[in-house]
Amino acid sequence: MVDDHIPISSNHRSGRSTRGPTRLRRLLLRSARGVKTPVIIDVITGVASGPNADTFNSYLGVVAREKISILIPLWDHVPEVDRTMIWEDILVMYTLLLLSYIVF
Repeated sequence: MVDDHIPISSNHRSGRSTRGPTRLRRLLLRSARGVKTPVIIDVITGVASGPNADTFNSYLGVVAREKISILIPLWDHVPEVDRTMIWEDILVMYTLLLLSYIVF
């Protein structure tokens, strides 16, 4: 009898799918066609709203992960060159509609 041994590891994870990185493919396809996605930004609170707010927030997370080192503790420590590059990326993908109002 042939003894075929299959090593078993304690971290056996075959067959399990893992979540891959977020790429926002629909947004990239729109960008490739030259269509910018509109998003409403409240200038007082800085919060995005409207139908594209969730996609915009996800996009900001993707850009931050790709462009900023995890070792940078605060936004104030991000070099100005990187900030400018991130801002230009945002303006390529989105049309920002700034909502400002005065409350008496």
